[in-house]
Amino acid sequence: MFRETMETDDNLIALVCEGKLSEDDIRRMHALLHKRLAERAKPGLLVDTAAFDGYDGTAAMFADLKMDLSHRNDFSRIAVVGNRNWMEWGTNVVQLLASGEVRWFESEDGDQAAAWARAAR
Repeated sequence: MFRETMETDDNLIALVCEGKLSEDDIRRMHALLHKRLAERAKPGLLVDTAAFDGYDGTAAMFADLKMDLSHRNDFSRIAVVGNRNWMEWGTNVVQLLASGEVRWFESEDGDQAAAWARAAR
């Protein structure tokens, strides 16, 4: 599942991913991103994955990759918050796909990550 946080910030779209993401979760997330991107030009993106447990099947994983590719030019910066175990690798993959800067932060550095993602305009 995912949820949006910081909904009133004009310079940042912030999402928290928890548990396993399903293909339906990814579709709903994609719709939310379209809505928010229509309201803002090149915002920062903050994705908190500290409680993320992966995908509910390969279809969800491929839907997420497709969404990432379709929005690769839409964000000025992407901050990923999570645990070091796999985040550094995942962030490097996203950096290859995204035109904006991508950086990962440890779980306890969420405020710093939001400030960094919000700063680029």
